[in-house]
Amino acid sequence: MNATKDKPMRHRLPVVLFALFFSLSGCSQDYSLASPPDSEKITVTVKLPKELKTETMWVMYRSATCKSISHGASGQRLEQDGHHSVYKEFQRQGQSDLYQVELPKDGGGACKWHLANVTFGVVYADPARFGENVIAGGGGGVVVIFDHNNSPRGGADIKVDGDLTIKKDYYPWVSEAFLGGYRKHISLAGEGGIYLKYQALEARQVYFEPVLHSDYVIYSEGTKVQKKGSFIKFIYPDGSVIADGRSKPNFLKLQTIRTGRAADCFTVGRYANCPDRRPQLLPDWLPEPGKPGFGRYVVADEWGNKLPTYFYRLVGEDGQVFQDLSEPNGRTKPLPESAHPVRNAEFPKRVW
Repeated sequence: MNATKDKPMRHRLPVVLFALFFSLSGCSQDYSLASPPDSEKITVTVKLPKELKTETMWVMYRSATCKSISHGASGQRLEQDGHHSVYKEFQRQGQSDLYQVELPKDGGGACKWHLANVTFGVVYADPARFGENVIAGGGGGVVVIFDHNNSPRGGADIKVDGDLTIKKDYYPWVSEAFLGGYRKHISLAGEGGIYLKYQALEARQVYFEPVLHSDYVIYSEGTKVQKKGSFIKFIYPDGSVIADGRSKPNFLKLQTIRTGRAADCFTVGRYANCPDRRPQLLPDWLPEPGKPGFGRYVVADEWGNKLPTYFYRLVGEDGQVFQDLSEPNGRTKPLPESAHPVRNAEFPKRVW
């Protein structure tokens, strides 16, 4: 009788043990990162203006081995590459204004993780300088995608080959909102949205230099009444007030106010041939090899791009005048050391 009762238990025991083993096997999967010592590194560098600080970097690794399983609306099984997030703080390089994060491209581990994308950015370090209870807003973000997947912020707007260098203009944007409770933010107004998104499959160096124009602050006041035709009002640095339905500042208008150049000069198709590129003389004195006592300056636009065949007129420290055309590399003709430092620099006309 006892033997008969024990028989079903003996058949059930292996099934229970198998189920327990299967469950534990699933739980014991190691999803951690274990980058090999010889993994290639990707270095992300931010050149930081003194008013700003770096945000914590969100780093995402992906795995085709460890899948992420979900179910669709009709119950179908959906598989995607698994993802693993880590968070990194930028480290200042000595006493410089450069901040870096170094990341292994190969995440390793049982899942064979690979670096998929990074999200980082800059914000105001001290929002209180713009008033009481002012909160740091967005606008200085960057997403870089290193594989063929979208990032959590979506796909790339720009694809680049090789290393990635980003140098962009930004303006302080103080915004007030009233509907749903009063809020005041200090954000960064740039040419894109909150995030600039790039795909850089081959990059090993990512360099981001936000150029902050602190003297050109733009203010906005949100509508206080939800009704048709009631828009956000923008007050630009030149005093103009515009409420044209935009939800963010007109970046090209800001560029025009600061530089005096036409707005369409900042578009890709027009930039190279646009008149008045705001020429300037770079301050560095470059000694001329093989010609002791002589050197050159470089003529460039406000972003540091060298300008060839620009007519320059320089007044040296001793009052002597030097004038000519800049060479194809943007350099002046050789000048005697008596021209350094320059007392005055003029660029009367552009030669096309």
